Amino acid sequence: MTFDIYSFYEYLTNSGARIRLDAGDPDHGPPSEVIEVLAREVRKGLGYTPASGLRNLREKIAEMHGVDVKEVVVTPGAKAAIAALINKSSRVGVFAPFWPGYGTAASFFGRALVAHRLSPESGWVPRYRDAESLAVKADLVLLNYPNNPTGAVINEVSAREIIEVFRDAGAVIVSDEAYRDIVFNGRSLVMAELESGSVVSVYSFSKTFALPGLRIGYVVGDPDLVEQVRRFIASTYTGVPRFAQAAALKALDLLGEYSRRVRKLYRERLNKVISYLDKELFEFTPPKGGLYLFLRIRCGLDGTSLAYRLARRGVGVFPGEAFGGREYRQYIRVSLTSPTETLLEGISAISEEVEVGCRQ
Repeated sequence: MTFDIYSFYEYLTNSGARIRLDAGDPDHGPPSEVIEVLAREVRKGLGYTPASGLRNLREKIAEMHGVDVKEVVVTPGAKAAIAALINKSSRVGVFAPFWPGYGTAASFFGRALVAHRLSPESGWVPRYRDAESLAVKADLVLLNYPNNPTGAVINEVSAREIIEVFRDAGAVIVSDEAYRDIVFNGRSLVMAELESGSVVSVYSFSKTFALPGLRIGYVVGDPDLVEQVRRFIASTYTGVPRFAQAAALKALDLLGEYSRRVRKLYRERLNKVISYLDKELFEFTPPKGGLYLFLRIRCGLDGTSLAYRLARRGVGVFPGEAFGGREYRQYIRVSLTSPTETLLEGISAISEEVEVGCRQ
């Protein structure tokens, strides 16, 4: 059975772990303007909203992406949109390593999860032949760039190439773009803007704006797929709370400047952690975006046993096997969502435990 990060997260929380380098729970905090809107809207009331989302927010999103408002639905977090589309599939394709939430949703709905493994030699980015191999095995393919856990970023040429492969094979493409705004060099891609049919892009306000507890995101793209998501929301959540949507609308007004600040923050943290790491203990592909560092332990130490040893020291990390199985057992994922001083303290503890483990 695949390592359950949700149970492990609960274990770390209940045990009072002090240094949390496990979950991608941003510590930089949301813009104060967003909090002001949120507080004001809560006081106004907590009534129902349409399943597709408030019209003014959907119009804002549609304008951003150059689409019709009917191609936009506001969702209770990105996970709800992804789950809705997985529910309509038979075989879900992913490139490994991948975020374990995909497997959790596929398992819940009784759908097969098919993984095609990538390598650090390719920069963790799929090539044409990788797409061909996956396309014949799945009717829905999940893409995730910037990637969790590797931090890989795909360029537009490669993105168009693999989208074409999946489109020709008749597969639905769901692009999980939770980290879209956190690309350290160059620009991030919105996959739904590259191809009009059978593609949707899913966005979350959790990462850039540090609003994971608000549970709000959106999906944009193919109208039929967007409608599937709307129907799923209508039959489960009813709609996203009005206060969350008002906060999201304000957040989008601040997106340009705020995302620059967030990118700068995580680039600086990444650089300091990389310079501090003992390269004799770890190897890694430098992330080009996102919030994480995917570390391979050179001596072959098991990442899961290391994660539990660190937990007993009050340090949380997620083991690599959570992101695609035992093939990644020599890896751990470190989240950069703590102040630099805390990050370096955590890296020091990780290094100490690796040194001890490698000698045993």
